[in-house]
Amino acid sequence: MTVGRFTRVLRKVFFAAVALLSLALGGVVCLMCQVLAGRDAPTYRVEGHVTSHEQGALPVGGDEEAVSHTIAVDAGDRHYRVTAVDPGLDLPPGQPVTLDVSTADGSIAYLRAGGGVVDLRQGVIRPVLLITAALLALGAVYYGAVRLNVYPPVATWLALALGAVLAPVAVFVRV
Repeated sequence: MTVGRFTRVLRKVFFAAVALLSLALGGVVCLMCQVLAGRDAPTYRVEGHVTSHEQGALPVGGDEEAVSHTIAVDAGDRHYRVTAVDPGLDLPPGQPVTLDVSTADGSIAYLRAGGGVVDLRQGVIRPVLLITAALLALGAVYYGAVRLNVYPPVATWLALALGAVLAPVAVFVRV
């Protein structure tokens, strides 16, 4: 194999690797944006009552005495099951509750009972950190590809476009 042929093969392999890495990193960004959008999606209210309550030990962050509460809620035609480490879920069976259910994915955003409100949404720190890390890694990949002159900047932008186009597909297929 000649040096010229080896260089062409290396460029093709590197281009494919950059495109696949773009796909993966773009997929992470899209998925985390979807998580954040689902977190703050509109909700609708459902009224019901607690049908059962269980509690169990759940070590969280080194705290061996953390107790998880799991309640089942009967809301007429639907039944919900909620588990959290929040003491606001320590509710007796028969307690009337109101659930704010997300229109995006059907998860429970808030539980209201006896004047108290329990926020059951996911946090924002992990998705924001993952978005930031993926974008920084994507920038480093493209900077390195152009800086190393492995292939021209036009090919780098083609790889970016390919990753950006295929990333939403990866998110919805859940690769």
